[in-house]
Amino acid sequence: MRAAKGLFNKVKNLPTRRRFVVSTIKKGEDHFETAVFEATFFYTPRHLSKPDLTVENHSQDEAWDLHYRLAVRLAKEYPTRLFEEYRS
Repeated sequence: MRAAKGLFNKVKNLPTRRRFVVSTIKKGEDHFETAVFEATFFYTPRHLSKPDLTVENHSQDEAWDLHYRLAVRLAKEYPTRLFEEYRS
C-alpha cells in the first residue's frame, strides 16, 4: 500500500466570497507543511510561491487534523483573523 503524499481542498469563504486552496504536503520523513493560498475563480492559486499562511507539523495526524480544521474554519470565518491566529 502506498503512503499518502498530501491533501488538497478548495474552499469558498462565505463572509468575503473569496476562494482559497488548502494544501498539505509531506516534505520529509516526519515533516509536513500545510499552506493556504488565495485562489482564482477556478481555484488555482494566485501566487504559488507566496502562500497566505504556512504551518509546519511533525506528524501526519497533526498535519491532517490541522488541514481539515483550517478548511472548515476558512469557509466560515474572516481569513485575516484566522491567519493572524495561526501566525502568533
